[in-house]
Parts: sequence; structure tokens; C-alpha cells
Amino acid sequence: MDLLREGGASGSLRLGALALLAMALGGTCLTLAYDRHWGEFWQIIPWAAIGAIILSSLALLVRVKAATVWLARFVAVAAIIVAALGIWQHFDENYATAPLDARYSGRWESLSTTSRLWEVASGSVGHVPVLAAAALVPVGATLALITVGLPNEDDSWFRETG
Repeated sequence: MDLLREGGASGSLRLGALALLAMALGGTCLTLAYDRHWGEFWQIIPWAAIGAIILSSLALLVRVKAATVWLARFVAVAAIIVAALGIWQHFDENYATAPLDARYSGRWESLSTTSRLWEVASGSVGHVPVLAAAALVPVGATLALITVGLPNEDDSWFRETG
């Protein structure tokens, strides 16, 4: 396991980041499973992102090469994009169902656009937690941080100093 072979402070920090990544992935998976987040196409996307994060992390653990580093970085950015799309999807779902909410059904049409957006964004209306999808942001950021200082082009320097 090349990634864990590096000693010193950077190796310890990388190992700690891997532990944080594992805990964040575990918590996110448990939350998605608890909410039965798999009934529709959009609900499968975070599962696919989690799978990609796990696979790219394992690839880094097995062999640190420029390709696995770039794969992990690509997956990290993709996870953050998936989170942003999830936030939008949750917001859109809540906005669409807001007129059905008993507290707002009689007055939703009379609210200004700013008020409507605030009610949805703040969680006052709707059944889907808007910021729940943001859970993939720190996961993606942690995966990206794990790659800091790893080789980009050629791993020969890593072998000589590692």
C-alpha cells in the first residue's frame, strides 16, 4: 500500500484524512439508506458518486501513480458537482410541492418570489432537506486533500523519497 508507506507528518495527516473520509462515507451511506434514497433516477446518483469515491480511494491505496491521483481528483470534483446538483434537485422538489403544504397552500401565490425562495431554502416548506445533499462536499474535498503532495506526472520521485 504505497499511500500509507509515506512517513512523517504528511503520512499521518493523509492517514487521518483517510479515516475521516471513511467515517463521512459511512455516515452518508447510513443516512441515504435510512431515507431509502434509491427509488428514482436522481436518488441513485449519490450512490454512484460514493461508489466512485470508494473505488478511487482504493486505487490510491493499492498504487500511487499519476493516473490514480488524477482519477481521485476528478472523482473529488465530480462528487462536489453531484452535491451541487443534489442541492438544486432538493430545492426544486420543495419549491414544486410548496403549494401543497397546509401552512402555505392559501397564501403561496401571494408571496413574493424572494419570500418563496427563502421559505424553500430555509427549510420552512417542503419535505426534502435542501442541504442534505451537501454531505458529499466535505467527502469530495477530503478525497482531494488526500492527493495533495502526491505525484502528478511521474511517480519516480515518490519511490526515491518514500
